[in-house]
Amino acid sequence: MRQRLFRIILSLAFSMMTVVTGMASEPGQGTEIDTKVLTVGLFRYVPDIKAFGTALTAQWKNIEPDVTLRFVDWDCYFEEPKSDVFVFDGLYAPQYIEKGLLYPLGETIPARSAYPDWTLEQGYSQGTYYGIPQMVCMDTLFYHKEDHAVSRVQTMQQLYEAIGPRKTQALLPGRDEGVIADFSLNNEMKYYNILQDHTGKVVPVQAMGDVQADAMQYLKELYAMTGTAKGRYDDGNEFTRAEWFAQGHGRALYAYPEAMSAIVRFGQGDDTDVKAISSCEHPDVATAYVDYVSISSQIPVNKVEPAKKLVALLTSKPFMMAALKPASKEGVPQYLLAARQDVMQELAASDPNYQKLYRHLYRAKSWHVMTGTKDFAAWEAKVGPVIEKGLKNQ
Repeated sequence: MRQRLFRIILSLAFSMMTVVTGMASEPGQGTEIDTKVLTVGLFRYVPDIKAFGTALTAQWKNIEPDVTLRFVDWDCYFEEPKSDVFVFDGLYAPQYIEKGLLYPLGETIPARSAYPDWTLEQGYSQGTYYGIPQMVCMDTLFYHKEDHAVSRVQTMQQLYEAIGPRKTQALLPGRDEGVIADFSLNNEMKYYNILQDHTGKVVPVQAMGDVQADAMQYLKELYAMTGTAKGRYDDGNEFTRAEWFAQGHGRALYAYPEAMSAIVRFGQGDDTDVKAISSCEHPDVATAYVDYVSISSQIPVNKVEPAKKLVALLTSKPFMMAALKPASKEGVPQYLLAARQDVMQELAASDPNYQKLYRHLYRAKSWHVMTGTKDFAAWEAKVGPVIEKGLKNQ
């Protein structure tokens, strides 16, 4: 789920443009008229999207062999839904529901008990489900097993007390200093995440005001632990920082769960632990992201039933296991987190590193799910220069 926060910023700016220019796709644009074809838009920001497409095509043939799947190239961060069935960031669920873009799935969903309540909130409105969760994601702290000081921290504040600012400003720190984190872009959204955790609110009232001093201080501390050279480095490879950490640089890595794939590829999975920590001072709250599967409200009536079957398949245990596990014994899992607990339990039982992600991330917190507001792009433009100035002048 590379650069999710940066994509959110761009998408919110794009949403602002569509209000003025009408650039967005019409609701339902791209849905297939042919009743023997269902169009599908997958969530594209995963390590191996081909694995999702391959598993879906193979399993769908056993359900509706006479209905063909046609995959649509789309990006939920830049355009509204344009296929019959699609996977999208739950950031947009309230907006999509309000605009009438999602087909109501009913008062219940398949395997409801498999999903923690927090994964369902954004896709549920006034007694009706409009989406079923497929994947979840959250900021993750990776650290060396033998580092007992870091193993005890629960908050960003405690992490700073344990590690402190960088001792050197070289690009690559030694094993005994610093946190490897990405400050090359989207620092406004890092601040917003901290503000959410600090206030305990999904959309804090402070989000539309000036920069809040306490939340900014936690961002400064993470930046100080990272250092300018390493924080601002950008080579376009989402796994570069995970590879640095696996090669022995830094006391900790602050990234997404799928960074574990690079760590395992470099043979350091057994020596690495993970945890979810609050980005502020409160140990019991943290921000997560949920991706939902939904149906376009513009779908023809005679295609609704096969579309519902496809939504059920895209969120089923057999499909998620096939998409997330490696194709061979020698392969490395994607280490994405399924929304379904039964999927995560089976992945954890079959892979020791998935077990870490399940125990210390998926089950670790009372997560609140990321969402935005229609005024977000304007707010980002307002506070962005203030945040950058604060990081440079600390």
